[in-house]
Amino acid sequence: DLDPSSVTPVMNLQKNTGRGVIMFNHRIFFIFVLIAAVVPSGAPRAELFPIYAGASARSITPDLSEHDIYIAGFGMNRKATGIHDEIWARTLCLRVGSKTLAIQSVDLVGMMYPEYVSLIERMPGELEIDHFILTSTHNHEGPDVVGLWGPGIFKSGVNWDWYEEALDIMAEGVAEAYYSMEPAALRFGHGEAPGLSRDSREPIVMEEQVETLQTLDSEGDPIATMVFYSSHPEVLWDENTLITSDYPHYIYEMIEQVAGGTAIFVSGALGGLITPQTNGHTFEEAQRIGETIAGISLASLEGAQVHEETVLRFARRRLFIPMTNPMFRLASIVGLIERPVYHFRRDLLTGVSIVEFGENGSLAQMAAIPGEDFPENWLEIKERMVAEFRLPICLGHDELGYIVPIEQWTIGGYEESMSASYWLDPELHNAILDMLTLND
Repeated sequence: DLDPSSVTPVMNLQKNTGRGVIMFNHRIFFIFVLIAAVVPSGAPRAELFPIYAGASARSITPDLSEHDIYIAGFGMNRKATGIHDEIWARTLCLRVGSKTLAIQSVDLVGMMYPEYVSLIERMPGELEIDHFILTSTHNHEGPDVVGLWGPGIFKSGVNWDWYEEALDIMAEGVAEAYYSMEPAALRFGHGEAPGLSRDSREPIVMEEQVETLQTLDSEGDPIATMVFYSSHPEVLWDENTLITSDYPHYIYEMIEQVAGGTAIFVSGALGGLITPQTNGHTFEEAQRIGETIAGISLASLEGAQVHEETVLRFARRRLFIPMTNPMFRLASIVGLIERPVYHFRRDLLTGVSIVEFGENGSLAQMAAIPGEDFPENWLEIKERMVAEFRLPICLGHDELGYIVPIEQWTIGGYEESMSASYWLDPELHNAILDMLTLND
């Protein structure tokens, strides 16, 4: 594991100019010349390690006979009246050599950083997990876990009795995936999904790819298939009052029926606002969108290279972000949003992380970003990545709202009103670039 404190900030390198840097570069040049003279060509490759993988899917669907549940997304006071399909905590656990990674995706609007920390604390102490990524699909048809969609403007929509139960189930799901790990192989797929979603905010910039990570057991059967796609799970709109995971439900169903194993969905760069291109807000349309994504994912894996050994690297960083949104600050003061605010109620604590597979991150790179990132921002990060497969994990570790490109920030804009801070873009993305294995 890379100690984030040991990483040289990219921005500092870019700001170093003048004679001091020129002299330094000359010294580096002479060192390279000396090394070339004494070290034989063809440097040894990094050692590759065997792969182990396990997966789980645990239902976190609330029992509506016991809990009053307000649905997150769209307007307030949308009380759940029934269950259309289960909502899930779906987990992949990977061990490569001595390093163990767990990624859990939940069908919720966005779990916040304090609950991410609480979830880690609930896991059994014997789990030797080196890095844990929690991500939310940003489902607009599941329980409120933020507080903004309750029965009234000053009343939280979070049902903490259900939420506490759900957090325990999530921790159990991580443990199940951990204990089920077995010898495995890894493969990645890349597919295109043009016209499946739309960008409702100018400029029109979209990430229309379907990326897939799949783990296979010793017989070649899937253990888990993790699908990455960038579009709000909001085919069903505010008139729906049934709990559902929206179009990811049909991704899960199709992949598990066709391929087997556990299907996991991860939302990518959906800010801006990227939403499905539909002919109506119906379950039939949710099925069409979900099955289309699942079909692209499965097709992308046909003939994909299978890796029985690899290298795993990750880095993480905690950050304080100034909370500049006055409405979020008010919601925090009155207890509508329950999370600590630090430094005289000025800063929010959050986290970012990266995961890399292959020598020098050449096979795949992931970036876990704590909010709804704009495609413009993600594509800038993607350009700096060196891997064959480049995977966004948005709403990773936290939900800080929209991450608006700072050069696009508009006072009074909708996305700006649903963003915790003007400074999210530079603070989060510079930290991610600092941690990545770069090619320059």
